[in-house]
Amino acid sequence: MSSIHPAVASVLNARNDATQQKVQIAVIAKGMDVQKQTGDAINAMLEQAKQVQSQISSGHIDVRV
Repeated sequence: MSSIHPAVASVLNARNDATQQKVQIAVIAKGMDVQKQTGDAINAMLEQAKQVQSQISSGHIDVRV
């Protein structure tokens, strides 16, 4: 038999569950931040490709180093 009273064990379990949920939410939030950054980078690349395509269709291309 456990030396921890069932009511105390219940509270400890609830606190543990709450902590695990906070960690899971933080991990999900970080993943969403990474996805947003990736999406922003893709959008920037698409915009650059659009500008290059426009320059090519007008007969020139600007090159930056």
